[in-house]
Amino acid sequence: AYKSVNILIQAFHSVLAERPDAQLIIAGDGDDKKHLKRLALDMGFDSKQVQFLGAVSHEEKVKLLQSAWMLVNPSFMEGWGIVVIEANICGTPVIASDVPGLRDSVLDGEAGYLVAYGDVSGFTQAMLTVMKDRDLRERFGSNAKEWAENFTWEKSGLAFLAALKNK
Repeated sequence: AYKSVNILIQAFHSVLAERPDAQLIIAGDGDDKKHLKRLALDMGFDSKQVQFLGAVSHEEKVKLLQSAWMLVNPSFMEGWGIVVIEANICGTPVIASDVPGLRDSVLDGEAGYLVAYGDVSGFTQAMLTVMKDRDLRERFGSNAKEWAENFTWEKSGLAFLAALKNK
């Protein structure tokens, strides 16, 4: 439930009003899945408009991220936002809540957008902006990939060692 996918589903309803060909794919399982499926049904979505894939393999996740126009993470909290970096390394821009963890991993205005937590209209507008502007989407994707390349295990290990030496 803390991932707040309900906010995304509500925002997507307005996206469809302008982009009836849009699709929302929700990957993963969680405690809120039954409620989210009911919400999608109550909002009138069919199974092509909103797809619930459940748990996916790492390989399938990479394929989804590589083919997506964006990843949207409306969560109200994240420790870091590893999925942001996973999407970014695939060249996929990210729209996420402006909360600790996500604000640290999303390069706002350069590789995606940060939106106030719970702002359904803000998420709708950010998604439509990315969807409508191919040049922006491609620039964000390129910037996202470059940004994600800063986060390797080697760089993290070296930074950790440097921090230990300075103690």
